[in-house]
Amino acid sequence: MTDLWLAALSYVIGSFPSAYLATRMLSGQDIRRVGSGNVGGMNAARNVGLPAGIVTGILDVAKGALAVYLARSLSADPWLPLICAVAVVAGHNWMLFLGLKGGKGLGASAGAMLVLLPVSIAVVVPLIAVLALVFRNTYMGVVVAFGLLPLVLYLLGPGPVWAAFGAALAVVVIAKHVENVRDYLAGARGLT
Repeated sequence: MTDLWLAALSYVIGSFPSAYLATRMLSGQDIRRVGSGNVGGMNAARNVGLPAGIVTGILDVAKGALAVYLARSLSADPWLPLICAVAVVAGHNWMLFLGLKGGKGLGASAGAMLVLLPVSIAVVVPLIAVLALVFRNTYMGVVVAFGLLPLVLYLLGPGPVWAAFGAALAVVVIAKHVENVRDYLAGARGLT
């Protein structure tokens, strides 16, 4: 029963509206009505200012790290941290406190992976950067890199179940980038 509560708590932690609160406190604006309307660090940085983006990024990474840390600390189940990582990113992407509006999952994913498998960050972040340059579009870099995440985690993780975890995390992140992929395929270019 504790494991179920920890997974649910991870979703709630992910739902903490970092960008919304940072934007409100630093500018008085509602991030959902600014720029792209995305409740995330990139939208906050671009349309409210770098301080809002930095605060949001730090808090989003902390959310992911906290959920996985709690799962590892409070349960002996070796798979629960992986489940909680997916739950915290889902909570970030579809925030309970903002009518299921949310971010795109990158900060929360990074925080979760920093605790789960730090070496994966050293592979995925440069992969996103290279792919963003190849596609000339940041979002496409993220989508393709997360599409490769099951393979990356299969190769780096301690067992084949990590590929399934990578696939679940990829689905949660890529689902929030569908519109960006459509824009790219329709001809939108440039490092957005």
